[in-house]
Amino acid sequence: MKKTGLLACGLLLALNGAAQRIGRVERLEPIRYEKRGGRLQVRSFMTLTEAAPRGLSVRLDGQPTTFERTDRTDSLLVWLPLVGKSTVVSLAAGGKTLDSKSVEAPIDSDWGYFADGTIHIIQSSHQDIAWMDTPEHCRTERIEEIITPALELMREDPGFTFEMEQALNLVEYLEAYPERKQEIIDRYKEGRFAWGATYNQPYEGLASGEQLVRQCYYGRKWIKENLPGCDDVTANNIDVPGRTMQMAQILAKSGIRNLFVSRMREGLYDWYSPDGSKVLAYTPGNYGWATLVWKFFEKDAVTAMQRLHPRARLWSDYFRERNIPPHYAVLMSCDATKPVSFRPIIDEWNRIAALSEVPLPRLVNSTVETYLELVDVPQARRETIAGERPDLWLYIHGPAHYEQTLDKRRAGVLLPAAELFTTIDGTLRNERTYPRALFDRAWSASIYPDHGLGGKNGAITDSIFADSLATARRLGEEQLGKALASIASRVDARAGDVVVFNDLSWERQAPVECEIASPAAVVRDAGGKLLPSQAVVRDGKRYLRFVAPAVPAAGYAAYRIIPSKQADAALPATVRQGSNYYSNPFYDIEFGAGGITRFYDKSLGRDLAECEKFAFGDIVEAGYKGNGAGEFTRIADLECGDITPLSSFAADWRIAGSGAVSTTFENAVETRFARIVQRVTVFHAIKKVDFDIRLESFTGEHNRQYRILFPLAMRLDDCAIDYEVPMGVARVGQSEMKSVPGGWGWYGSYVHHPADSHPREIQNFISASGNGIGFTLSSCVAVADWLDPSREQAGYPVLQGILLSSHKSCHGEGNWYSQAGTHRFRFSVTGHAEGWQNGYAYALGANHPLHPVVRSGRPGDLPAAHSFLGISDPLAALSIFKKADDGDDEVILRLAEMEGRDKRVTVRLPFAARRVVRTNLIEEEQETFPAGGTELQVDLGHHAIETFKIYR
Repeated sequence: MKKTGLLACGLLLALNGAAQRIGRVERLEPIRYEKRGGRLQVRSFMTLTEAAPRGLSVRLDGQPTTFERTDRTDSLLVWLPLVGKSTVVSLAAGGKTLDSKSVEAPIDSDWGYFADGTIHIIQSSHQDIAWMDTPEHCRTERIEEIITPALELMREDPGFTFEMEQALNLVEYLEAYPERKQEIIDRYKEGRFAWGATYNQPYEGLASGEQLVRQCYYGRKWIKENLPGCDDVTANNIDVPGRTMQMAQILAKSGIRNLFVSRMREGLYDWYSPDGSKVLAYTPGNYGWATLVWKFFEKDAVTAMQRLHPRARLWSDYFRERNIPPHYAVLMSCDATKPVSFRPIIDEWNRIAALSEVPLPRLVNSTVETYLELVDVPQARRETIAGERPDLWLYIHGPAHYEQTLDKRRAGVLLPAAELFTTIDGTLRNERTYPRALFDRAWSASIYPDHGLGGKNGAITDSIFADSLATARRLGEEQLGKALASIASRVDARAGDVVVFNDLSWERQAPVECEIASPAAVVRDAGGKLLPSQAVVRDGKRYLRFVAPAVPAAGYAAYRIIPSKQADAALPATVRQGSNYYSNPFYDIEFGAGGITRFYDKSLGRDLAECEKFAFGDIVEAGYKGNGAGEFTRIADLECGDITPLSSFAADWRIAGSGAVSTTFENAVETRFARIVQRVTVFHAIKKVDFDIRLESFTGEHNRQYRILFPLAMRLDDCAIDYEVPMGVARVGQSEMKSVPGGWGWYGSYVHHPADSHPREIQNFISASGNGIGFTLSSCVAVADWLDPSREQAGYPVLQGILLSSHKSCHGEGNWYSQAGTHRFRFSVTGHAEGWQNGYAYALGANHPLHPVVRSGRPGDLPAAHSFLGISDPLAALSIFKKADDGDDEVILRLAEMEGRDKRVTVRLPFAARRVVRTNLIEEEQETFPAGGTELQVDLGHHAIETFKIYR
């Protein structure tokens, strides 16, 4: 027999010191094995260093065995053990041993805890909406080259399983092939095709809390509503190295039991939110490794066993010690992976296991959900984990896609407000219909862009994502405007009066701007009292600015705008100001190079700003050579030698506008890549200071970053830094995961502690407390920091908003996020007593402007001021008040406890409740409790998110 076609498979030889007469030992391919002498043996090819002598005999562990000569004198065909440890092969002739060597069996016999267990092949296709190419290209590819072939394989092989990770892919497929809906349902019910319990795979910390809830609405809830008898309780978010701390609760309280993640050390975890809710989390370490690196199943069953055996041995103790049943999972997935039938390998593996004289694990196709059902047993002692894992890829969205992110954040504010007032309007009109389809379209548009910004042909992807987010914002504006106009028409006020609406659940004193046609006007409240006001011009339009003194919670107040010959320009007697200084009852402020150089809080009796290095409100332009995502295991720092603050330029502050309500100071600086205009507006009668920044005509220079800085007069090592996350508030150094995540990417392991991660994704604010003072920064941007970014780091906190970052997509063929042009940013600040709670209402109010509506028609039957809904505790945050998806007249109320305290909350309703049912987050009824009248008493546990269906 010739050697042609024989392939070496790596059987190891250990020489015992005898003459080297035995050369290579290789199993023949295609593999041939059989039971011989009670042992499973494999036919193998042995080379000799010399021609085989006459009278040659071969022994295995001292026992004679048969062999065959080949057509070559220096080789033999022998049968060697297929399963075992090692065998001594001896050659003898003339009663004399010529050579003996130890030969390892191809398949190790010791599989530890998994010897009688099962290895599960979980085959899926990781899908960004785009990334590999444009959204349309990727959509076509997954429909025609992934999902359809997977369904065909299921027809051919009853044991084949596959999954797609997100419900959006299912929606797309049924749009393309509605006639295959029943087939999808059948495969779903068989547990062979899973789709994922969320709409897509988002940056969790970027989304608002209600946007994260909508992931479950358009995931699990959509599946249950549209595929009768089907359900999905496993969410996937395997790419992004970041978890927000309330995500486990959002999933668990949506009926989703499992979370499949990656980029974290391999294992099974009970992942808790701070309220005690949990999901079972599984991670393979990195989602692409088994496919791209280890390549377990690219050849044959014996090779698969060889490659998987070390994994089984590695994880034996982990599973045994935790009483987890002996089921080990292997994820075969990568970006846009095509379905592959591993049936020949599975059948061969299981045939070998059946014939083996020692126990070997079985190999099966599975889904994540099936696998987790098998390991989720009461006696299992899984690792526990809790807290925030700050997102390492946060630069890719907010700073790199500022305008798009701004639309997402605005939609996250507008849509709950639109649902609130649309529901109230329907109640007032006794209207049972509700524009659910419109809200579904708007909410899904607000969460459509996933974690796949940029990528190949990323400019196309980014423009499509931008359009989706702009659509969500526009629909929110339109529907809110429609509802407010309808309610305003019912208010007892004259045509032309302004009805000012408040969408927050507490009474507010806040600025209002109403567009006016006349050069000047005055404003009076419903009782006829004249309120201070002033005309301001913005973007070529004229507005009247005034401070509404007490707009009721989730309600409105009416005001009369009266044309006047002259605007009131008189400053209050309590205000002193010049071109570079200002004083009112709240603050003493001085302006200098870069921004404010003194910021004294009179109620606290303290200077809030520490301006030895940066001005208060300083802008820095810096070099940043990271790409925002990729496989980075830590966030790239700014280039320390390339940081230029505006405070290094001469300042020319001037008063750009002043009147009875506020004064605006302005400074403009020409820098190398943009003209930066700083505007600081101080309100005379309320404790409020706004910073408006215009980055004019930015050239789009690559690898540049802009930040606004607020250095604070407190010690960094003795202060608390808190920031809002979806449906909660996190504290730096306390709220994070307590362990290093582990897991790996292409450029290393995730060995940095989450507490050291900065900057962070934030919602409305970041706050600092220490040294007897508190300070809150309300932000329009999604990413913030608190550490001095320069080389010689200051010992005090420097709160920052990251404005813009012009770096490249981490895709090798990806686009630059240049963002050339003009961008506007707004921040609002306040000093207060220590504790973020003292700045919470202020911070949210800054991002929830009051909504003025000019009414028309005859006076209505509603009073001039009214609160439709009230909550006794502002830190029991109103997340949503909307018409229930199902039913005739039921309303959904959702609250989130923000400060970590158990409490009883009184909710004042706009109607009498006939019955109240506690539901999960996707409106499935769970518990009924007594109710009646317009007040509802609610027990809210610490950090809890609770949802109620109220029957009218």
